[in-house]
Amino acid sequence: MIIRRDRGFAARRILLVAVVVAGWSVAGCSLLTDNQVSAVNQFSEATKGFGTTPGTVITAYAALRSERALLESATRSDGNAAAKDLASGLQQRIGLESRAASSDAAVRVLDDYAQMLSLLSSSKFTDDLQNQTVALGSSIDNGVATFNRLSGSQVNSFGDIVAGIVRGAGGLWIRREQHKALVAAVTQAKAPIDELTTHIEQLMTFFVGPPASDDPEANLFARESKEVQGFLARSQPAGRSVEVLERTQTAMREAVDGQNLATSCRKAAAQYRSAHSELVQAVTNEKTDMKGLIAQIQTLSQEIKAAKRVQGEVRKARE
Repeated sequence: MIIRRDRGFAARRILLVAVVVAGWSVAGCSLLTDNQVSAVNQFSEATKGFGTTPGTVITAYAALRSERALLESATRSDGNAAAKDLASGLQQRIGLESRAASSDAAVRVLDDYAQMLSLLSSSKFTDDLQNQTVALGSSIDNGVATFNRLSGSQVNSFGDIVAGIVRGAGGLWIRREQHKALVAAVTQAKAPIDELTTHIEQLMTFFVGPPASDDPEANLFARESKEVQGFLARSQPAGRSVEVLERTQTAMREAVDGQNLATSCRKAAAQYRSAHSELVQAVTNEKTDMKGLIAQIQTLSQEIKAAKRVQGEVRKARE
């Protein structure tokens, strides 16, 4: 009698496994391979922290423009003219900071997206991670809505789509639903990621000019540096203090660092878009060249690290 019950229990277990496998097949969404999940996780790790870099470019230029106004006013013998220089510098700084708002919204979405992929590629998808993913979905939707409002764009969001899948996950099917949500996150994010990274590229080009351009007037950082150096040619009967000369030298250095950061950030945004396109192919096609994808992600990681190093130099120079 005991042997019969054991055999019956074993048979029921086999039947249950068969039903689960059949369910996955009917649903048309098999589990991702370890290599596919690993690639997503590597992408999320590589892109964490990228979001702070574009904002630093804007802040650096705003500070440089303000410093230029200060140095220019110091060459004036007319107090009214000096006051106008300072007011102009302040007004432009405020204008630049408002331009930064749409960029901030864009990079917040990229940061939330990296965190979402990290959670969805976790080997232990707990209830807590499930709740965090849902919250990130809402944050992404809000971020995209803010970006659209500030930039006049019409980027479609994907946060609620992923959150909807994750909310229904649980019990026996949780692993399958986790992978289903992961595929949805990567594929549905394709168009938004393309638009957001293009926006960042265009913003960086606004500061440093087109990649192939050697026109100094197209490079705002180079233009500011030239203007600052030009102040030294103005007549100063009483001479120039060491402080003015030091601040002029610092401004010139900040212009170089800001230009390097903007250029590095632009390259990273382009590489982000390229690597993400490969990632989309990887999660939808097992035959994707995984070695090529990993190489893309490694290149992306190097570009972002390079931008972060220059960002550190920019911040150090302003301290």
